[in-house]
Amino acid sequence: MSRESIQKIKETEARAEQLIEQAKRRAQEMLADADQNGRQLCERTERETEQAIAAMMEQLRERTAAMTERMASEAQEEATKMREEAALRKRGAEKIVVRGLMSKCR
Repeated sequence: MSRESIQKIKETEARAEQLIEQAKRRAQEMLADADQNGRQLCERTERETEQAIAAMMEQLRERTAAMTERMASEAQEEATKMREEAALRKRGAEKIVVRGLMSKCR
């Protein structure tokens, strides 16, 4: 082989080594970027999930409060009706007892 050919082979090998080193550095950079992006994505997803859960919990609290208020109102109305019915029945029962006593007294 000529000197010139040997020199070209050495230059080509050196260039190939440089390309391999550049490719390794680029691959490491890409891995680091992917790792950083993955971490950021996970953190953002966690924050968004926490915010969504907090919003859902607030909605549930509001719905529960409204339902509790509605049920309390309905229970109060039912209790009022029962008291009114009991008062009417009590007056009716009193009249029956008074009439019975009056008929026995005659």
